[in-house]
Amino acid sequence: MSQINLQKLIDEHRQKPSVIMTKRLRFHGFPGFDIYNISHAFTFKGKTYIAGRVEKRDSEISTSVIFEQIGPYDYQMTKWQISNLQDPFVELIDGQVLLGGTEIYPDEKGLITSWRTVFYHGPDFDHLRKIILAPVKMKDVRIAKGRQYYVMSRPQGGVAAYGKIGFQAADRLEDITTELIEKSPLIKDLFDDKVWGGANQILILRNGLLGVLGHVAIMSEGNVRHYYGMTFAFDPATGKRTEMKIITEKRDFGVSEYKREDLIDVIFVGGIVRHNDKTASLYTGLSDAEGHVALIEDPFLEYEKLEGIYE
Repeated sequence: MSQINLQKLIDEHRQKPSVIMTKRLRFHGFPGFDIYNISHAFTFKGKTYIAGRVEKRDSEISTSVIFEQIGPYDYQMTKWQISNLQDPFVELIDGQVLLGGTEIYPDEKGLITSWRTVFYHGPDFDHLRKIILAPVKMKDVRIAKGRQYYVMSRPQGGVAAYGKIGFQAADRLEDITTELIEKSPLIKDLFDDKVWGGANQILILRNGLLGVLGHVAIMSEGNVRHYYGMTFAFDPATGKRTEMKIITEKRDFGVSEYKREDLIDVIFVGGIVRHNDKTASLYTGLSDAEGHVALIEDPFLEYEKLEGIYE
């Protein structure tokens, strides 16, 4: 399988856009703060929630907060908050909460000197315990449970260049260690060395394949970042994948506020909720300043027609 031709994938998305409508979400309880890089909406114990990154426009010192839905596009802050955690995501596995995010380590001057993905686990939000630490300076680690626990990593440097996706499986949650994540083999030829990307959510498809929601990004002149939401299917039995496809980009959402000019074209695909009518709700952060939801054509339906990926 050939490496990515990003412009070709972007052109294909623009020729056949899958975004039906978009809506900015309203988050209440933090006046003067931005809430962005949100998780997908999830229902737990009869209520619907979103986890979101909360911070000032001129800072990257973040708190991750659980917001409860109070209207179709409105969410109210709750007491459940984790300081120094960016870009939260939530999975419900066997009735338990698995909450992750990028833990940051500011110095005495408030400058972030290091970071890594961490995972909290527990029966509810009041009893979360930190159980998994990714390698230092590794973002975008994700976990899902199917026949096994599936882990996707995002190392940087060396053969991983600006950031590529690795894959590993484990029989138990306790078996997912820093070392296991660090040694996860890279998925071959997914990115070239000019672009980078990562997994944002792993879905277990009806045929046992893994549906991967992620991002792919490239830098243009002046260190301007361009991010795109993408998907592909991965066969945990063979280690093969489908071709990647772009499902959304910033221009699908129109004009928004932004943290800095170099972040205007950034979209963070936090998670997706599939529906029974061949559509899906895609939850996104825009330009490091806003949280939105887009109704799109379900990008995973075509993968569920496959019996496996063998090449």
